[in-house]
Amino acid sequence: MKKSNYTFAEGFLGMPAEKRAAYQMAFDWDKAAQIIKEVFEKHPDLIAEAGLQGDWAHTGGVIFKKGFPTNDEYTYLSSNWAKPTLILSWSGMEMQEIECFTEHNKRFHENTKWDDASLSILGQTLLLVEGNNL
Repeated sequence: MKKSNYTFAEGFLGMPAEKRAAYQMAFDWDKAAQIIKEVFEKHPDLIAEAGLQGDWAHTGGVIFKKGFPTNDEYTYLSSNWAKPTLILSWSGMEMQEIECFTEHNKRFHENTKWDDASLSILGQTLLLVEGNNL
């Protein structure tokens, strides 16, 4: 699932025009929050990571673990050639890879992390975690 097809420099500076989109694709934190909330209800050991498919080694990081969102790890989540992706793991294995981006949302860009609107989507999940003392 996690792979890098190009070096960061190739992706950032040297991609052929035919492989680049005419727009920036930014990670959709609201969509990710909804997916995480739904999956976490079934899999309380869920770990969610976000990154750019095709450039994961330089862009990916954990955004949800131990029942809570995290902003601790580095992520770079916008590109005109690599699709922002959500990877979900449980039972110690990567289970799902989901393209998770928006093209024209001014809230989201390469350095966006969890914001209040996206966190509010996780609200019920966080209450469940706090109640279970995970």
